[in-house]
Amino acid sequence: MSLIQCIKDDPEITRLLVFPFDFDLERPYWVGEDETLRSGQPKEAIAGAASGAGYFFCGQGGEERPVLYLSCDGMTSLVAENLTDLLTLVVVAPWWLTCLSGWQDGVGGMQAISEKCRAEFIEDIPDLVESQRRVASGLGLDLTSDVMTRLLSAARRTDPEFILVHSEGHELEPLVPAAA
Repeated sequence: MSLIQCIKDDPEITRLLVFPFDFDLERPYWVGEDETLRSGQPKEAIAGAASGAGYFFCGQGGEERPVLYLSCDGMTSLVAENLTDLLTLVVVAPWWLTCLSGWQDGVGGMQAISEKCRAEFIEDIPDLVESQRRVASGLGLDLTSDVMTRLLSAARRTDPEFILVHSEGHELEPLVPAAA
């Protein structure tokens, strides 16, 4: 059974993915068909976030396709090699975008940034660890996975194939430059 179907079949997992993990299969995404991948491959919306951001499969196939993130302000990046990696990322480190932004801004090492974000997140959401366990158990995710290293690896592969190009010809900015 697919992970998407497992999520849809379990109302508690669906609810937990929406909050605290900000991954909503039912949230429509604001970007229409105006953007295409530079490679010419198709993109398919998977889920949205409360901010208006969205996740997209790239290419053809099933849940094993790479996943692209597109922020509401037009920044884009590959964030996972497949849906399992994406779900592991959003469950293990729902603060991943803050870490990636902080790392890009030269605030410090990814691990240090992640630990700081984790502490702040747990302070705001005391039942986070139990929510992580429940979703990981229900979907077969590995909570010990080194998600930040995998995130950086995926993000560095964004350019050139996975850059989004607007129909007017301008390219959307990648979150992490390939040479970073």
